[in-house]
Amino acid sequence: MNDEPEQQPPWVPEVRTDCPVEVPQQAWIEASMAWFAREFGREPVMRATVVPSSELRSTAVTPTPRQIEGLVSGLCELMEVDRAELTLELFDRAGEDPAAARKERRTVGHYYVENGRPVIGLDVTEASDVCYLTAVIAHELCHVRLLGEERITADRKDHERLTDLLTVYFGLGVFTANAALRFGETKRGFSVQPLGYLDERTLNATRNDGYSRLGYLTEREFGYAMACYAWLRRDTEPDWARSLDPGLRVLLRQGLAYLSRNAAPGEFPTPRSGSVRLSVRVVPKADPVWLGGLCLMFTGTEWPPNAPKHRPR
Repeated sequence: MNDEPEQQPPWVPEVRTDCPVEVPQQAWIEASMAWFAREFGREPVMRATVVPSSELRSTAVTPTPRQIEGLVSGLCELMEVDRAELTLELFDRAGEDPAAARKERRTVGHYYVENGRPVIGLDVTEASDVCYLTAVIAHELCHVRLLGEERITADRKDHERLTDLLTVYFGLGVFTANAALRFGETKRGFSVQPLGYLDERTLNATRNDGYSRLGYLTEREFGYAMACYAWLRRDTEPDWARSLDPGLRVLLRQGLAYLSRNAAPGEFPTPRSGSVRLSVRVVPKADPVWLGGLCLMFTGTEWPPNAPKHRPR
């Protein structure tokens, strides 16, 4: 009988147990997810996670306006948005000069209010990638839940980032997380670069000759957000992880390993210090981030944005 401990195969990467993001981003993600639970209840996070089918991943056929309407209606039902109160605009950039379009950041979705009705717009030239289109729709519908329901205001510098994070809470994070990368064409093929933070003028997507994806959160932030989502569900081995891109799966596993070592099931590390409930206040560069009575200094970074507090209940 062999009593030697079983060794992990050399081709299986060791899972890191440190947090995938820095402390300010971690505090923001965890505090925001906890706020979502208070605002929307725990029911959205406990639903079945939405994942793309193999047919959806492989399709290259542009859906018809009627099919897009069906997709929007289905997502409205999932996200508890009244479709009858929502105006859908489809716009087409097919006539643009391709060379000029490659040099500019393009709006692929928008949200505004007209005569008291929320309006979301979708670029149908991007509709052939249905997973991508789903991510755009999810983002715009989260605007309806946050801005349209006056839970936050557009004055918040992090309101677009918070909107992307809400897609995770409502079970659509597989789509928006996978869409959060830009694949830029290089001489050797394709390189992968995180998009990082984009402002409202550039909206949430750019496209180029290679492959560009939308997103206000970085890949690491999405990875840890997905780990927090799974942790709230008390699901440390989620089946839906196989639908994430490989890099995101690694970050998800790392985030779950970190949480399992540092938090009780269904809770987060930063909001608590022993039995004392802490509040999180995000402040500008080189100023302290207060976690209750604990002051942490973060210098040399412009993150996080100077966002107002969440709306008090």
